[in-house]
Amino acid sequence: PGNHVEIADAEQAYVQARLRGNACWICLPPEARPDTPKWRKMKKPVVRLLQALYAHPDSGTFWEVHCDTEVKKVGFIPIGPEWPSVYFHPELQLLLVVYVDDFKLAGPKQNLKKGWSLLRQGLSIEPEKSGGMYLGCEHIYSRITLPNGTLATCCTWDMRSYSDACVARYTELA
Repeated sequence: PGNHVEIADAEQAYVQARLRGNACWICLPPEARPDTPKWRKMKKPVVRLLQALYAHPDSGTFWEVHCDTEVKKVGFIPIGPEWPSVYFHPELQLLLVVYVDDFKLAGPKQNLKKGWSLLRQGLSIEPEKSGGMYLGCEHIYSRITLPNGTLATCCTWDMRSYSDACVARYTELA
C-alpha cells in the first residue's frame, strides 16, 4: 500500500553522452550544414564529432557510463555488481532499474515525482507514465480484492502484442 511503479524512456539516449577516446571526424550532410556563405563554399565540410551517435560502435558504452554517473550524482546508489543498472535512493526509498534507455522507478507514490525530477537534472527523459510498454512488455495495473477482503494492486505483464509482432514478422519472412 502506498507504493507505485512508473516507467519512462530516455530521449535519444546515445546522443546525450559525450564521445570519448580517439577524435572522430564526420562529413556533414547538406541538410545539417549552416546556410551561410562560408559553409556553402565547402564541398564536403568535416567537423569533429562530440556526441555519441547510434552508429558508433562504442555509443552504448558511452551512454551507460554517462547514465550511471548522472544517476549516482543525484543520490541513487548501485545495488551491487550482481545487479548492474539497479539503484536505490535511501532517502526517497525508490528503486530504479535502467535497461539501456528504459527507466522503471518504484517506491512510495509521494516520492516518485521527486525521483524523476532528480533524474532529469542530468538526463533527458520523456514524461513518466503509470503502466505502458517496458522492454516489450505491456504493464497493466488493476485493483483486486484478496480472499481476506484486503484490496491489493495487481500488475499484469502482457506480451501478446510483442508475440503477435514476432509471428507477423516470421510469417512475412517465411
